[in-house]
Amino acid sequence: MYLDVFTTPEAAKRAGLSLVTLQRWIASGKAKAPKLRIDNGHAVRLWAKKDLDLLLIQKRAIYCRGRGRKKRK
Repeated sequence: MYLDVFTTPEAAKRAGLSLVTLQRWIASGKAKAPKLRIDNGHAVRLWAKKDLDLLLIQKRAIYCRGRGRKKRK
């Protein structure tokens, strides 16, 4: 069908997230997702490579926000 384009479940798997987590991030506005497209009567999001790269950057920012091991002085 399309080359180098992923559905939302495939994008979540490649980003190392669960599908539910990615959907929650999209709904809350934490992650920017591509626009919905109609494909065979179904609304789908098609993630290009650049969208997936942006998702990985957003994931790092979300997970590093005030969490993790603190540096020792």
